[in-house]
Amino acid sequence: MNNIRFATRACRLASRALPRAQYTTVARASSHLGAKVLRSQSGILSLQFNKSVLPTTSFSQKLYTTQTFTAAQLTPGEYHKASDLTLESILDVLETIGDEHDIDGYDVEYSQGVLTLKLGSKGTYVLNKQPPNQQIWLSSPKSGPKRYDYDADHIKWFYARDNHTIDELLNEELTEALGFDVKLIE
Repeated sequence: MNNIRFATRACRLASRALPRAQYTTVARASSHLGAKVLRSQSGILSLQFNKSVLPTTSFSQKLYTTQTFTAAQLTPGEYHKASDLTLESILDVLETIGDEHDIDGYDVEYSQGVLTLKLGSKGTYVLNKQPPNQQIWLSSPKSGPKRYDYDADHIKWFYARDNHTIDELLNEELTEALGFDVKLIE
């Protein structure tokens, strides 16, 4: 099995809790690829790959936060309130960035629960509400599609596969793409 296929398979395995025997196998095999396997207290695995192992366009696991999140069961009203507040907060910051910086190809639009950020040659980000699933979906030109659930206790939208929050990912990617520090949600 080539390195890329193994890395993809290992990432899929890392998204679930594994028994100790499988964890040891993944840890041993991953070390040959230059990957570091970390096991949380809840038993969920996280993989950190050496950047030389995977091409920059492939998924590379990264640890973001040490908090554990739980998807809340919201009423439709609560979901719309939380998702609208988040998208409108992100929109406010993105509009301010557009007003304060001259960025080639920069455009931000928000209509009917869909926020679109165009960065010219650096791609387009789309965030949209998904009321049936009570999620916010993100399409990123750098990291691809993600589905975020809401944790009402922490007041955060999080990605269940690797426990990162929507603001962590967007802050990191937009800071890199724009060349200055971006903080969408504090």
